[in-house]
Amino acid sequence: MKITLVISGLSCGGAERVLVSIAKGFIQSGHSVAVITLSEKNSDFYKLPLGCTRIALGVMSESMGLMEAVKSNIERINVLRKAVDNTTPDVVISFLRITNITTILALLGRKYPLIVTEHNDLKVFSYGMLWETLGRLTYPLCSCVVSVSQGVDLNFSSLPKSKRAVIYNPILVEDNGQVDELPTEVNLQKNLLVSMGRLTKQKRFDLLLQAFAEIAPQYPDWQMLILGRGELRKQLSQMRDDLGLSGQVIFTGALSNPFAVLKQAKLFVMASENEGFPMAHGEALACGLPVVCTDCPSGPSEMVRQGIDGLLVPNRDITALATAMAGLMSDEPQRQKLSTKAPEVLERFGLDAIVAEWEVLINKLLKV
Repeated sequence: MKITLVISGLSCGGAERVLVSIAKGFIQSGHSVAVITLSEKNSDFYKLPLGCTRIALGVMSESMGLMEAVKSNIERINVLRKAVDNTTPDVVISFLRITNITTILALLGRKYPLIVTEHNDLKVFSYGMLWETLGRLTYPLCSCVVSVSQGVDLNFSSLPKSKRAVIYNPILVEDNGQVDELPTEVNLQKNLLVSMGRLTKQKRFDLLLQAFAEIAPQYPDWQMLILGRGELRKQLSQMRDDLGLSGQVIFTGALSNPFAVLKQAKLFVMASENEGFPMAHGEALACGLPVVCTDCPSGPSEMVRQGIDGLLVPNRDITALATAMAGLMSDEPQRQKLSTKAPEVLERFGLDAIVAEWEVLINKLLKV
């Protein structure tokens, strides 16, 4: 089967990581995979698996004014249409709302199925009124909308069930043995508490810092590492310093192999305000880490099992987050108990199982 995947780029993000994983899974299952990105290769953070065809269109640009934006999008649609047609696909899978809409418009009238994937809960995450409206108008025109969690799928209840599916993101650990250079302040002799994700408002690292500040003085033998990069790096670093956490909270930047750090840690924590189906949580569990996270919409409660492999706390509740963290930081037997169950996430959301679900859906659409 020839499968073409479309995404804006391969920068450091959850959906991008999912695409790379699914591409690997499809290739391992004997399919031919082409990946089309709207951006150039120089923005890549992730590497595609061997055997994957890469087409980088380089049509991403900032537009000055409405007319220029309209012209740019028309050109983008035409370029994408030609690129997809040149891959002669049996099926096309697109990732993320804006790229989904662009791909739907580009492939109007084509006979091969187009599947679009949604990674965010639109009840709490907005792309803006224009893209929300365009989504409502265009999504009925695709073959199927695949949501990465049950919570995300609820946003598309207006579509017939035949045009909706839930397929979770695959969780896998690809530790290539590479050890990233960490900031000199990192003390691997201490107990490590790790968080990981883009430094954006959605992830609410500000709440995490406030929660940790409530308990940090009681745990001088613990150090928090925040893995990731983003536009809030400077602001969050200043907040850390203002809270007196300079020696206990370290921003490492994005790591090419975060698994090496996760495997050395004792606990993983996230304070996200919203998610789709959080890859970072799953990867931490796969590395044997208990997870403390906010029970935000959508996804964490479909992955983290309360009291079995982690603890879910009310969304935006700083005190509850601090209490849950402190409870596990001071209770090694309980951490070990949760840690033993954590890797079972690979049984529930392993790559082979998720790829098999994709194949069932694709064959259904192709009427194989």
